[in-house]
Amino acid sequence: MTSEATVTINSFRDFFFSYGIKIIVAFVIFFIAYQLAKYVFKIIEASARKLKKPLKYPNTVKLLLKSTFLFIASMIVIGMFNINLWPLLTSLGVIGLIVGLALQQPLGNFFSGLMIIITDAVNEGESMDIGGISGTIYAIKLNHTVIDTWDGKRIYIPNTTVWSSKVTKFWPKVARRIEMSIGVSYTLSAEDLKRAMKIFQRVLDEEPLVYKGDNYSKEANYGPVSNYVTFNGFGDSSINFTIRFWVLRKDYFDAVKNVGLAIYRELNAAGIEIPFNQLDVHVDGKIENVLFNDSKKDIDNNF
Repeated sequence: MTSEATVTINSFRDFFFSYGIKIIVAFVIFFIAYQLAKYVFKIIEASARKLKKPLKYPNTVKLLLKSTFLFIASMIVIGMFNINLWPLLTSLGVIGLIVGLALQQPLGNFFSGLMIIITDAVNEGESMDIGGISGTIYAIKLNHTVIDTWDGKRIYIPNTTVWSSKVTKFWPKVARRIEMSIGVSYTLSAEDLKRAMKIFQRVLDEEPLVYKGDNYSKEANYGPVSNYVTFNGFGDSSINFTIRFWVLRKDYFDAVKNVGLAIYRELNAAGIEIPFNQLDVHVDGKIENVLFNDSKKDIDNNF
């Protein structure tokens, strides 16, 4: 074996024992940190379930735990390699202002995200509208709030935009009021109008999916409600009423469907007409004769 080969092998051996083992240990440290973050999150989640206080930000908490443990692991690895960061940090002082300006928007998003979490303005799993974008909140990340829209899209909204936009929560409580407009014909008598209003009210009272305020509980956001019918004015082709009723979140679509079908069925059974817009076209006979004569002249000229 030549002397050059011997030197190369010795150099590789020295490098492996000096840095190779440390590199392997570094990967192990990062792996352990990642697993610890997952384990701690499971403990927090289990504790929240036992206390019957579910986490409002599970995805956000998971992200913060991973970031924290990986940062700690990075500091351990840097110390293990005896890397002195102070010269690097002092050399960056010259360009610190430039970096600060470049990171102005990300830092703004980060602190806006913290304010969103602290103020409880947006919670994961809530249905809401943020600046005209509607959907369910998937996660609040360090720089973005992630929202899943009703049509299956996933949109990342900068936290500064979320913080400065108007936020509408569709279900701040369990129950929500629905407004349904319906019109009846002008041909009805006053007694028929009263009968129609009684039908509307009876449907609301008898439909089981319409929330009546049962099981009143402040803790569960249940409360007393009122389901009623109001006169809404004289329209162009109908006398209009508005039906206002409350539904639970889980019954929203089924309740609206059942109420609409029940009202239509009851009105048909009572012989009460629901008018619809119609356009009647009357053709003057003189116009018809003029058009016919003009067409006849055109035909004669062609021949």
